[in-house]
Amino acid sequence: MKITMRHYYDFGADRSVVGDELVRASAWDALRTETTGAFALAASREELEHTAEARDEIAARAHAIDGCLARSSVRTLASYGVGGAVLEWWLLRLAPGRHFVLAEYAPKTLERLRELFPGVDVQRHDLLDDPPLPADVHLFHRIDTELTDAQWREVLERFADETVLVVATEVATLRRLVSELILRIRRRQSTRAGWLRTRDAFESLWRETHDARPVRLHDLQGWVLTPRRQ
Repeated sequence: MKITMRHYYDFGADRSVVGDELVRASAWDALRTETTGAFALAASREELEHTAEARDEIAARAHAIDGCLARSSVRTLASYGVGGAVLEWWLLRLAPGRHFVLAEYAPKTLERLRELFPGVDVQRHDLLDDPPLPADVHLFHRIDTELTDAQWREVLERFADETVLVVATEVATLRRLVSELILRIRRRQSTRAGWLRTRDAFESLWRETHDARPVRLHDLQGWVLTPRRQ
C-alpha cells in the first residue's frame, strides 16, 4: 500500500508563531527559538544536557543508532536537519572519538547550534540544493516529513554514491491515515506539517538509487541505504 498523505499538526498556542505552513526555515526557527515546548531548541548547554538526560526514548534510540554505526566502523557521521539536537547530543556522548558534522538550514537554529556545540563542525546545509557533506554515513533522522516524494528522489539522486541511514518519523498504517483525515476535519486551524508515508511509499523512494536494509532503532523504523552504483 503505497500512500503519501499531507500531514497536519495542532501546535496549540504556538500556532501563532509557526503559522499555516511548518516546512519553511522561518517557521522552524520560530518553533526552535521562540517556544518552550517539545520542539524547542535549548537555550544553553546545561538546558540541552538536562533535556537530553530526561528523554529516555531518545537515549535508547541513540544507543541503537550508535551500535549500527559502530558495527560498520563509521568514523565520520553527518547528521542533517539537526533541529533540537537531543539525539546528536547523545551520539556525541556515546562516541566522543567519532567525527561529527551537524547540518541545519534554518539560520537562527544554526547560530544557536554553534553556541551549544563548541568545537563541533556545524554547517549550513540545504538538502534541496546542496551536495552531500564529507562523511562515511549520512544520518537523515526524522526529516522524512519535510520532503515531497519528488524532492526525496532528487535528494537521493545527489546522495546516490553515499551510505545513508534513514530514521523515519513515523511509518503510517491505514488506521493512522484515517485518524489524520479526522484530525484535519475536526481541527481546521492545524498547521500543514509535511507528509506521512506508508512503508511501501518509503521504500519506493530509494528503489532507483540504493539498496536498503531495514533496521529497528529502538522505537523507530530505519533503513540503511547503500549505493546501487557500486
